Amino acid sequence: MIVNKINCNIVKDILPLYADNIVSEDTKKLVEEHLLSCNDCKKELSLLKSDLETPTVVITEKDDIEFLKKIGLDIKKKRVFNAILSATISAIVVILSFAYLTAPEYIPYTQSSEIITVDENNNSVTLSFVGEYELTQSEQGIYNISIYNTAWNEIIDATRSQTITVNPNNEEVSTIYYVSNGGEEDKVIYGKNLISNGGVITLPRLFLNYYITLGMLITFVLVVFFLIFRKKEKVKAIIVKILFVPVSYFVSHVMITGFNATSYSATRDFYLILLLVIPIYSLFYILYKKKHSKFRH
Repeated sequence: MIVNKINCNIVKDILPLYADNIVSEDTKKLVEEHLLSCNDCKKELSLLKSDLETPTVVITEKDDIEFLKKIGLDIKKKRVFNAILSATISAIVVILSFAYLTAPEYIPYTQSSEIITVDENNNSVTLSFVGEYELTQSEQGIYNISIYNTAWNEIIDATRSQTITVNPNNEEVSTIYYVSNGGEEDKVIYGKNLISNGGVITLPRLFLNYYITLGMLITFVLVVFFLIFRKKEKVKAIIVKILFVPVSYFVSHVMITGFNATSYSATRDFYLILLLVIPIYSLFYILYKKKHSKFRH
């Protein structure tokens, strides 16, 4: 009994070499004779053989190269994405900075005597003032002028004195109104008031309201189509790309004018909104593509 125990212990020590077939013929015969009558050693040998048969993953040099190429491509794509994203955000910041720094701060009529004087010489009417100006002709011989300053001019201390000729070709000038652009009545600074029993108030322009309303209507229609075709991926993708246009316009409008749809400088604001739509749309689109590609992977 002791001999068998010793024999088993010895055989178990030899079994790994036997399983790898690196023992002498005499030892091999000895182990095989023992295995005929020992179930424990047979089980031990079976376990050793199962371990030897476990598949191993061999990584070749080619696999290493392909793996490194994939990592390099991913890094390059990420750098390009970050560069485009940074450029887009920078464009938004630049446009907004320009919009706010150059926004007109209209000077009311109560301060006009301090900044504007009128001179008439040989049918030529000149205006001298401090600041920037907007001069328009509403009717034959009737002119409107607004004087304003900007935050940028104040920052760089570039508020300037100007003298302009209203009628450089000696056109008829019957009346010049000073427009405060703040709900105050327009004041006559040259000529006579054409309305004998009342005054004139220049109201803010409203056309931005029409565009924002149209944009919201288009957004609503596109959302309805999106819900209808939500199971058709190609159609849904096209709708989303179109939907970004009115949404970008709405966001741009809010960034430029706030939630107010009226403006005394509506044309300027409208062009700034359209300019800002481009990077806003680009931002929405690249974020959408990034998120969509993640879901696909």
